Amino acid sequence: NMENQEVKKKTKAEFVQAMKREFCEVESIMENVAELKGQAKEAGYDATLLAKIAKSMAENKVDEVLEKNEIFATLVEEVRNS
Repeated sequence: NMENQEVKKKTKAEFVQAMKREFCEVESIMENVAELKGQAKEAGYDATLLAKIAKSMAENKVDEVLEKNEIFATLVEEVRNS
């Protein structure tokens, strides 16, 4: 019975090694993103804006961002017209 078997606990060192692998993976991915942003910039695009769009899409937050931008635009107009 699996419930009665004690699950082997990881040591501190094992947790550190596992986290280290993940952090290295994140660093590698961020280098890839930076390279893509460089290529987008070379192509004449606003690389920072494209990255923000991609990140909000990846996080499924596009609608939230659009709503905040709409509120921002409305407030800008309100302040400019006062």
